[in-house]
Amino acid sequence: MSATPPPLPDYRGREWLSAQLPEQTCLWLDHHPHGWRLDGEADPALASELSQLADPDLWQWPERLVVFITDLHADAEALSASLVATGLFARQGPEPENLRPVDTAPDFEIIIGGDCLDKGPANLPLLRLIHQLIETWHIPLTLLSGNHDLRLQLAIQTLERPDCARNGHFLLRLGSKIMPFCVELLSEYPLTTQELNNLPSESQCRERLLPSAHWPARFREAATSHLTAAQIELELQRLDARKQRFFKAAEDASLTLQQVYAALQRWQQLFLQPEGEFRWFIQRQQLLCQRGSFLFVHAGCDDQMAQRLVQEGTDQLNTAFQAARQDEAFPLYFGPLGNMLRTKYRRQDPPLTPDSRVHLHQAGIHALVHGHRNLHHGQRITFRANMIHFECDATLNQVSRWQEGLVGQGAAATLFYPQGWVVGISSDYTAAKYFTPQHLQSVATRL
Repeated sequence: MSATPPPLPDYRGREWLSAQLPEQTCLWLDHHPHGWRLDGEADPALASELSQLADPDLWQWPERLVVFITDLHADAEALSASLVATGLFARQGPEPENLRPVDTAPDFEIIIGGDCLDKGPANLPLLRLIHQLIETWHIPLTLLSGNHDLRLQLAIQTLERPDCARNGHFLLRLGSKIMPFCVELLSEYPLTTQELNNLPSESQCRERLLPSAHWPARFREAATSHLTAAQIELELQRLDARKQRFFKAAEDASLTLQQVYAALQRWQQLFLQPEGEFRWFIQRQQLLCQRGSFLFVHAGCDDQMAQRLVQEGTDQLNTAFQAARQDEAFPLYFGPLGNMLRTKYRRQDPPLTPDSRVHLHQAGIHALVHGHRNLHHGQRITFRANMIHFECDATLNQVSRWQEGLVGQGAAATLFYPQGWVVGISSDYTAAKYFTPQHLQSVATRL
């Protein structure tokens, strides 16, 4: 491992960006609470764990530079600015796609940590920019699935089956989140006269989109395989609220249920059919990947998946995830595979216990790298659920930034260097944060 940290990236073409990128560096673990935090109580066992992890010989590093960008949520400009923040790409014009890899870039790969869809400003430009990275620039790119990406796919797959006992509510549970995408699809891919003439009536579309009045009773019985009675009632309560938001969002967007139904059919054509323009987005999604001692996933892990990682490895788990996505929605989304896209280690989530930490260490994993839980001051290292977590959702998309009071364009990338450094760069923190395992000793000493 190199004792000298990598230099601050050269932001090329920054004059085309509104994002403010850091001009100085800092040691990541010296900045509490925006650099690191401890979830839970400190104890001697934790201090001992961190002291052991401070040994650099325990850690394996990626064979090439890894760029992790996550939770882009339909914002192509955020991806473009984040790529410039790495120093590996140069912006050359006002549009997000006006960029190219720099000639002097080292060997690198990109991992996108899920949640490409929803929120805004627009889904399709982001997907096209990702596709440009793959097809035009031939960048090695791993695309992880996020809970927003998965639940939209599962909802569309259940279209016209709203009375399916376990799966009929997947579309309705999206609530208002589906409407901006419907507007985007109908605007960019207008319905032909023939398609308009072939649409079911407004009442028929309602029947194809929404569960019937007797559905909740059937769901209570069918869902017991994966949810407790309390969880089932909570799901139904939330569904009632989301139903109201669904209709309100359709009204605000001036969409009839016929138009919503037509937009979702268009989504099926574009994303699920073999010739669809965005079929690649569905096909490329993975559950997780491992680079050195780092496990990249959208949200987190639990006891069952930690054990499966040791027994099966990442390739088999990704194969299982792909197969499950073609099958029934409910057991995937509410089961162990889906939990890796949904968990926030809440009381109702499956736990990640100290025994699982041992399992993950046996698989060579010493840290989880993920998004899902958005932050306002750049990336953060957290010791939670008995493991080190690199939390990398820096609230990139413009809609969330406006709603949450963040100023300016979002940009963030987390860089994992083969030489033994992790660097977190964000437009919402004044300095680029540098981490290497030896720094954990100072945290352990303070506990």
